[in-house]
Amino acid sequence: MRGTSSGRRTPIPRIGPPGEPPSVHLFTAAILAALFVAGLTVQSLFAAQIDRQPRIRAVRAKADAFVSGASRRTNFGRVEDLRVDAAPRVRAYIRFDVNVKSGDVRHVNVLLWSRTRSQAGYQVRLVEDTWRERAITFANAPELSLDFVSSGPLKAGAWKAVDVTMLTAQASGGDAYVSLALTTRSPKGLQLASRESGLHGPRLVVERGGSVEGDLPTEPED
Repeated sequence: MRGTSSGRRTPIPRIGPPGEPPSVHLFTAAILAALFVAGLTVQSLFAAQIDRQPRIRAVRAKADAFVSGASRRTNFGRVEDLRVDAAPRVRAYIRFDVNVKSGDVRHVNVLLWSRTRSQAGYQVRLVEDTWRERAITFANAPELSLDFVSSGPLKAGAWKAVDVTMLTAQASGGDAYVSLALTTRSPKGLQLASRESGLHGPRLVVERGGSVEGDLPTEPED
């Protein structure tokens, strides 16, 4: 993290209630650090906690799964890891039930926990057609957008925030949900935590320019 002009490091404010255990504080700090690197300022994150109608909303994935070209008709919608690979072709699908069309949306970041280290990382693409978590397979999976945003290198056991504002602006279902897919050029394969893994499940973080009626607190939803 870069220091301030005085040479001191910018502190990350604690946003959890006083009664939370230290493990939760560490978990929250890790998320804040990942978002800070992605371009969301610590100051705006702190302000979102004290606004009556917060400007930042973090939403947990409503559905996720991966599909594999090696098992074209097998569903992988109940596993704790999302796998992505170039050979054989393995793609991950993630859906968030959140409105990214109303209000002054400034940034949308997808936040994923990587279990593996990778120099190549993954590409985030938009999915326009609908799919079901317990029914999607490689054979029936919807097509992906040609446009994508690259994650860059990944560290094992760490959060990675990727700015997908450009993609979500094109989402036809953006008034109700956002559906994304992950691909990679790496033949070594990647493993990311799925929503079934609990606290490390995928999140979509939406930052707005001002208060928007109907927004919920910044803590992730179920």
